[in-house]
Amino acid sequence: MLKSTKVKKLSVAVLAIGFLFSSNYSPLVNASTIKNGVSCTKNGLKKKVGSKNYVCGKNPYVSPTKLTWMLRECPKTYDLYLESKDQYDIFKDILNSAGDEGKVEAEKLLKGINALEILMKSQVCRKGK
Repeated sequence: MLKSTKVKKLSVAVLAIGFLFSSNYSPLVNASTIKNGVSCTKNGLKKKVGSKNYVCGKNPYVSPTKLTWMLRECPKTYDLYLESKDQYDIFKDILNSAGDEGKVEAEKLLKGINALEILMKSQVCRKGK
């Protein structure tokens, strides 16, 4: 009888440890695979890993186009970039007609748009390694 009680207690302890290990281990494995450029399966799915918020979607800088994890700011920043490029053509013509000072401002605007694209490619929307 004494042996069966010890065996039962040991079995319960092993099962409890196994359960705790598996429930704590799974999220850590899943969390470590979420980073920029890693494939994901459901468009719009959101996850937080540490202080970073990720969303599953089509990253404009990942080719071929497929669903990947990207920082939540990537799609918003990319839309802002596209809108800036479209608006630049309008402002460029207006600023260039304003003389030398306008041309300088048009160049600054273009540099800002290019800097935004570099920031997106290198940080906000960059591919994972």
